[in-house]
Amino acid sequence: MHKRIEKQLVGASGVFYVAAELSRRGWIVMPTIRNTSGVDIIASKGGKSVNIQVKTNGYGKTKYPLSKENENLISDKLYYVFVTLKEETERPDFYVVPSKFVADYIKKTHEHWVNLPPKVQKKIYESLSRDGIVNRRRKTSMRQFPNPEGKMLLEFKDFNINDYRDGWDLLE
Repeated sequence: MHKRIEKQLVGASGVFYVAAELSRRGWIVMPTIRNTSGVDIIASKGGKSVNIQVKTNGYGKTKYPLSKENENLISDKLYYVFVTLKEETERPDFYVVPSKFVADYIKKTHEHWVNLPPKVQKKIYESLSRDGIVNRRRKTSMRQFPNPEGKMLLEFKDFNINDYRDGWDLLE
């Protein structure tokens, strides 16, 4: 049976799971203080360093919450690692995604949402609201990135988040 954990612990556990996985793969890892903007982990291996933003969702959640600020967090050295927690005894799922892709995705889906007629927004909201993938307000600073179980507001032709599952090689 699943035990619910506090929101702050969900985020912290994601950071430590990612740090452990990177260490296991030979990276030198330094989690940052929680108030470091846009970077949760700094990692280096073989002379290369990367910055990692960790986004974690708890058991049964279908999206990763982001904000408008994430539209501008773009760097060749910045990656997101989306973590989906599972039961206590199960390994979480990791999705390693370049920051440029995340920024483009959330910007395009938000622009698409804002430009929809209110009637269409309402219809979509009603069909997706159980998953919480859309926000009813037309203008919001909230952005969302789906996990494999989540519905996508706007389909990207060449995008399947499962292509990024355990994509640790992208960091090399």
